[in-house]
Amino acid sequence: MNLERSVKKRFYKLRSLLPIFRTNITPPVSRLHLACGNNVLPGWLNADFYPEGGAMFMDFTRRFPFATASFDAAFCEHSIEHIEKSDAAFMCGEVHRVLKSGGRFRVVTPSIEKFAKLALSSESETTRNYLEWFRTWSNDPHASLSDALNAWFFKHGHRHLFTNEELSDLLRQTGFQNIRILEPEEYGDPVFSGVDGHGKVVGSHINSSEAIAVEAQKA
Repeated sequence: MNLERSVKKRFYKLRSLLPIFRTNITPPVSRLHLACGNNVLPGWLNADFYPEGGAMFMDFTRRFPFATASFDAAFCEHSIEHIEKSDAAFMCGEVHRVLKSGGRFRVVTPSIEKFAKLALSSESETTRNYLEWFRTWSNDPHASLSDALNAWFFKHGHRHLFTNEELSDLLRQTGFQNIRILEPEEYGDPVFSGVDGHGKVVGSHINSSEAIAVEAQKA
């Protein structure tokens, strides 16, 4: 991490501890993109703990600063696994609150089932391709499949990886319905068409090997 990034991280961490004075904001657009990173989407309100590219600052483990029923859609990609499970439940509850009736929520995240499939099919072409990618990504030509799988649990800043059923249950418990399990870059609702960005970073075939997409609806 370079000095500029380190200073920014400390600044945003400090700011997240300050009271939020602006609440019940009426957003300028009706689509919310949580933890956008570099995937800044036109026509969406892009928010991140480390905002860049015109995104707004937001810590989604705290109460969202938006009025209830503000958005038609919300999207969160490769981020929910970076917070504790209890915080993930809080975040989903807040998403439910700020969505309008009928609003849609899309979550893309690593899947324990996908990792189990890689581990139990070590000779498959998918697993061989994944290991080859990991060796290049980690700059370790001798990395094993076990190294690749352990990286998802102990590196990247991950706090909780979900099974498909567990994530679906969490969404139900926070009020969502019509839950669908999809592949990354597969879209159930056209409002999300083309939003996924992680595949552009690691490659669509790698993203598909390790992640799922879940879409749900507020009643």
